[in-house]
Amino acid sequence: MALDGYKHIAERPVDPIGLPANSGNTYYNTANNYDCAIAGLPFFLGISKDHPYKRETAQYRKQQIDQQKEPGEQTLTGWWLRSQSSFHYGAGIRYEEPIEGETVGYRFNKSAGVDVFNLGRVTLLPDVTQNTGVTVSSGVTPIMVGGTDPNGVDLYLTATGSTLQLTTTSGTSTLTWGGSTTILALAQDGANYYVLAAAGIYKGPLTGATNGTLVFATPAFVNSGTATNGVLGWVKQRLIAGINNALFQVDSIVTYNVATTYVDGAFNGHISTTAPHNFGVGSEVTLSGVGTPYNGTFSVTSVPSQTQFTVFINNAAVSTNASATGTVALTSNNNLPIYAHPNTSWKWTAVCEGPNNIYVSGYAGSYSSIFRLALDTTTGTIPLLTRALEAAIMPTGEQINCMGAYLGKFIVIGTNKGIRIGTIDTSGFVSNGYITYGPLIVITNGYDPASATVLSGYACRSLTFNDRYAYVTISNYIDNGDGTYSSGLIKIDLSRDFGTLQMGWATHLRVPSTAEAVAVCVMGQTNKLVIGVKGVGIYQQSNTLVANGYLQTGQIRYFTLEDKHFELLKLRETLPMQGKLKLSSVLAGGAVTDIITVDQSFDFTQDVSGLDQAADLQPQESIALKFTLYSASGQQVGNEDSFNGYQLKALPAVHRERIYTIPLLNFDFEGDKYNMTTGYEGRAMERLTALETVESNGDVIVLQDFTNNEKIRGVIESISFSRETPPERRFTGFGGIITIQFRTVV
Repeated sequence: MALDGYKHIAERPVDPIGLPANSGNTYYNTANNYDCAIAGLPFFLGISKDHPYKRETAQYRKQQIDQQKEPGEQTLTGWWLRSQSSFHYGAGIRYEEPIEGETVGYRFNKSAGVDVFNLGRVTLLPDVTQNTGVTVSSGVTPIMVGGTDPNGVDLYLTATGSTLQLTTTSGTSTLTWGGSTTILALAQDGANYYVLAAAGIYKGPLTGATNGTLVFATPAFVNSGTATNGVLGWVKQRLIAGINNALFQVDSIVTYNVATTYVDGAFNGHISTTAPHNFGVGSEVTLSGVGTPYNGTFSVTSVPSQTQFTVFINNAAVSTNASATGTVALTSNNNLPIYAHPNTSWKWTAVCEGPNNIYVSGYAGSYSSIFRLALDTTTGTIPLLTRALEAAIMPTGEQINCMGAYLGKFIVIGTNKGIRIGTIDTSGFVSNGYITYGPLIVITNGYDPASATVLSGYACRSLTFNDRYAYVTISNYIDNGDGTYSSGLIKIDLSRDFGTLQMGWATHLRVPSTAEAVAVCVMGQTNKLVIGVKGVGIYQQSNTLVANGYLQTGQIRYFTLEDKHFELLKLRETLPMQGKLKLSSVLAGGAVTDIITVDQSFDFTQDVSGLDQAADLQPQESIALKFTLYSASGQQVGNEDSFNGYQLKALPAVHRERIYTIPLLNFDFEGDKYNMTTGYEGRAMERLTALETVESNGDVIVLQDFTNNEKIRGVIESISFSRETPPERRFTGFGGIITIQFRTVV
């Protein structure tokens, strides 16, 4: 056994004695003072002019290829860009991620007081003014219907309790509608209005020239002749009434001239009229002036065509009378119901029409569905209603409150959970007339992905259409951007779909209240909307712009969770500009910081800085942008300022990785700074092999530098070994310098 000058073992024993202590990936100096350790393997540094110790920043920016449809969004070098030049696909997204679909680049998170549906333009919406001529007492739910009378006067009717009022551009007047109890429903056919009350249905002219009269008495089998709830709809040239749990087609009492008569051997009296009649199977009709045996009151048993009907006449066969005279008319319009729901607590809520069917919605408890009233179009000028079938069933607990059809294709459904869009099957097969609906596009109750919160708001109560848009009432839902909320309308663009039965939408007109918005209509051909608020009043669209409104984008994170420095932003605005525009940044947690407010004098070609003020100059994973528009005093509709978009510039805030180039001594025998020798024959080869094994595994290891007390984690990028000693007679002489490239990881 050979010893060195310090009585250390200089030759390798049979068993390794006194090897450097290590634990896992770390090393603890014991007898010898090594300079560093890699993955628990200790080494002395071999630094020289030819083998320097180096630290340098690793490349952090990957090569990129621009494959976006909009050039410049995926920058190859320099700034990371994100821009939007239009917002016409509406609200409802949480993150601005182009990979979510090509329409995401035209959507945003939320807004209030702005119109986004004009391509490339965001403008302020009209304000509303209260119609002081209509009083809505506390707890009263107003009912409204809009239209134009036969003289071309635009109007809307408002029912509040037992009062019916007519509003035109000339003002508001009270109508005498024929009853004195609470009005339950309204409808109009372009010439007349219809009012549903406890006793039945009243009819009067839209002009208000004469008083209304009772035209349909609530049948005795419906709650002993007293209606307590219901809905009216003028569809496909007829009035459909849902009264309590029963559905009726309300026909006017019209007298028709009899053309021919004939009773066959089975006592069927075949009658024809000179003009199309409005009788249906089950109608009670009274014939007079025709002669024996036809005069009297009979029940219609069949309707072969709209100029023919059959009744049962208990008399001998009578030959055809081709020159019959006399008249026939409904005895009363208390026809048998088209359909009576078996659940007596069922409530009908809406009526609309499709290409081949009439649709009526309703609910009882947690069950809600849409029925279709099928039309027999094989005979007559006005098709007959033949049966009621369920066309769609809602999820349990979701109740339909309002419904409307658009272009014979789409059905908009407002429920206690939000808004859905459905389509009508017009294939002509067995499924003809059935409805397929999509997911909730606006959520008022339940988890809302756009805000990442659980909402428990009001139901959607009413809707109307104008052009390609649907307008649905929404209550205490519109975020004004200042910590307050408003009731008002949701606007849906039925020509913009971004998914299966998912249409572009955004908030629309606001009312200065959080009370429940329960009614909406369009005032004739003016395109002006009117909103009814429960217990508060009626609000009409005005010609003056709102004082301010805003649009907030989704969180922008460039589809990576790495932090970024959001530095610069360029605003796009159509000049000249009358009002002002404010830019704010919104952090992921919701903190809002105002950056700058600009007006006509601002240079819109320059970049705005300071977006990171909200984060105290700290990098962020994501940021949203909020643009607030302010109108000039008295600024009018048609003279709006136009915000056209933005371009955001950011840089990645990636924690820089570093490359360490470290020269290591690797000989069989080595000495530390205290001249303490360690080693044995073959040690250099063993350590090189061990180090190469660590490199091959590719795992994260620990680099310990005892010269500066540094301990870092990383991976071995490469190992280079230069042999610098020749073999000797006694020893192999294998040894040299190992150069390691070590990359830190974060």
